[in-house]
Formats: sequence, C-alpha cells, structure tokens
Amino acid sequence: MREKFNLRIMILVFVALASLACALLLANSSPEPNEPNFEEMEMVGMPFLTYMEIRDPEIALKYGVTGYLEITYPSDSPSPLFMDRGGEINIKILLHFVSHTPEVTEAQVSIDPKGPWGLKMEYRDVIFNEFVSYNPSGNITIKAGETKPVIMSIRIPENFPRSIEAIPLCGMGIRADVPTIDELGEKEVAVH
Repeated sequence: MREKFNLRIMILVFVALASLACALLLANSSPEPNEPNFEEMEMVGMPFLTYMEIRDPEIALKYGVTGYLEITYPSDSPSPLFMDRGGEINIKILLHFVSHTPEVTEAQVSIDPKGPWGLKMEYRDVIFNEFVSYNPSGNITIKAGETKPVIMSIRIPENFPRSIEAIPLCGMGIRADVPTIDELGEKEVAVH
C-alpha cells in the first residue's frame, strides 16, 4: 500500500512540475513576427444593430455593414387585405437596395419561399411559406439605388384550417448578401 501511495505522489509531483515548466516557457516566449500576440489584441464583438442603425451609414460602416435590402409595399397598396379559402391574392412588394459605399454597387438577392434559407413562417403545423410564390423568383441582382417590384402570390386551399384567420405578411424566403429590413410586418391577409 505504501508503495502505491509513493507512486501516486511521484506522479502528482511530475505532473505539477511539467505544468509549471510549460507555463514558464509560454510566459517567456515571444510570438513569431507573423504570429498574433493575443495579449495585445482587443476583442471586438459585433452588436445586434437595429433597423435605424443599419440605415445610418456612419454606424453601419463601423460594423462592416456596407448596405441593406429593404422590403416594402408601394404607397398605394390596399389595406386591409382579404381572401377566401380556395382563393388567391397577388400583392405587389418592392425590393430596394441601398449602398453605404461607392465600392458596393449591387446586391445579390435570392427569392424562394420554399428554399432552405430566408424567413420561414409557421403556426402550429401550418407552414405559410408553402402557400407563397413570387414573380420573379430565383436569384436576382439589384443595383445600388434600384427598386425592383415583385409579385407575392398567396394561394389558400379550401381545406385551410379554420383556426387560422389571417396570414402575416413578410418576406418569406427572401434573403440577400446584405442585411434585410423587412417592413411588410405591418400587414396581414385575413382569410374568410
């Protein structure tokens, strides 16, 4: 028993000395010329930016946001919106790209409500994206300062759950290589 106890002490002493030697080596070594010195580096995180901050070029550029895609309705868009079960409604939306810097001249936008990216809207077991299509759809390019109209079509089947009385509007399945500001959330389509 005494031999096992002595062996344990010797192993603990060896581990402690090895750890101390490694710590001393690391403390006294200087980084290579191309190796970063993490002690001198300042860690900077990117905060969550509000829509107002993304729209403000001074704040946005500070965090590397070079522009944004805005999704809105035309000013003459009807409100409120209604549709019957088994019916279809077409809603005009606008995609507008704003660049904060002259070097960024366009944004790449993907429009696919059933794709694996972009906003997905669901309520219980109903996925609203399944009832939405766009024209145009797919990948499009929007130049800085340009506004592209897009038609959002919503088709509701006859057997649509009666418990759902409205479909919230948003840019379902729309994503861009710049932040997206979705202003569609103010409206919904009432389902009768």
